[in-house]
Amino acid sequence: MSKNKKIAASIFITAFAFGLNITGISPVLGEVNERYHEYGTSTVQLLQTISYLLLIVGSFLVGWLTTKTSKKKIIMAGLFIIGVCGVIPFFTESFAALLLLRLLIGFGFGIVGPMNTAVITDFFSPKDRPPYMGLHVVGMGVGTMAGNLLGGMLAGIEYRFFYLVYTIAFLGALGVKVFLIETPPVRTRKSSEMKLNRMVFAVSFASFIHTLLINVYSTNIGIYILNNITKNPSITGVVTAVNAAAALLVGVFFAQISGILKKYTMAFSIFAAAAGYGGILLIPGIAGVYLGSIFCGVSLSCFMAYGSYLISISVEQEAVAKASGMFAIIGGIGGLIAPIVLGKAAEFILGANSAVNQFMIALVGMAVFGSVVLLVSVSRKERRKIV
Repeated sequence: MSKNKKIAASIFITAFAFGLNITGISPVLGEVNERYHEYGTSTVQLLQTISYLLLIVGSFLVGWLTTKTSKKKIIMAGLFIIGVCGVIPFFTESFAALLLLRLLIGFGFGIVGPMNTAVITDFFSPKDRPPYMGLHVVGMGVGTMAGNLLGGMLAGIEYRFFYLVYTIAFLGALGVKVFLIETPPVRTRKSSEMKLNRMVFAVSFASFIHTLLINVYSTNIGIYILNNITKNPSITGVVTAVNAAAALLVGVFFAQISGILKKYTMAFSIFAAAAGYGGILLIPGIAGVYLGSIFCGVSLSCFMAYGSYLISISVEQEAVAKASGMFAIIGGIGGLIAPIVLGKAAEFILGANSAVNQFMIALVGMAVFGSVVLLVSVSRKERRKIV
């Protein structure tokens, strides 16, 4: 196998396992909400997003870690943490243990998340990167889809069987060991020498807003389906797999999509989420849920791929891991606070914290955010070409 194919295989495998971050416990969130209803819906929803707290810590440390060891070892360690923390809840029904493990798993996701962008930057020139950024998104899409479908089927047997889906992370670590080429630590004395710039922080802030609002889908779709469509948890698995499949297709064609949309790619990704929430709210029954899932998948995939590309071309090569970490940190804060902020907003503005009201808040938020980004994009000169 050629070097490029080995790198591509590693990128796909890493992203496939990282897709479990999007899956979280979404397919069983409705069931978990019923079993632990005494803790309140907002607290239960935190199980889907609390991982962002240590994801932020892991992402913050990743620049420093690249100066101490190879990216290959960092990825393998992160995937091992994900596997261990993901599988242990199968053996316990303690809510406190589940909450702690969902927190700890974030550190694994935090150190794995920025690595593919750094690996792509190490081995490919800027003009050759978009297809590999797309491959990263494809891997995430396939991994999320597999996690949702397999997890949903396992949950159909008994809801705790869902957690066995995290054995995927162990297989991912093995794949990275086989395919990823070992590279030496970054040659710099300390992480603080890796300079970031305004573009990194601007893109990262956009990620904060997008993550805050896109997480409304993952934290509410299971509850919405359980309350309005069906009590069968496997249906949620299928719905979220459709979401992942849409993300996958965007990843496959990302080079073409970004080549056509150019500087308007980010605005498109945001408006897609607004369309998704509109579909869930305005089209009755499961049809609206499927349509909304598709558009939200398109939004997440396109935004992450384009954001990662902008990060990769905004700083020097040795600083890409640190910049990608900052992108993950600021976006992660949005994900961490999403259930609390959106829940309180729904309660304050619409009178109750419900899945429907959170979808309404997210719809308006995405529409306004997309309009701002579109205006900025219109005023900005196209300085770099994607293809």
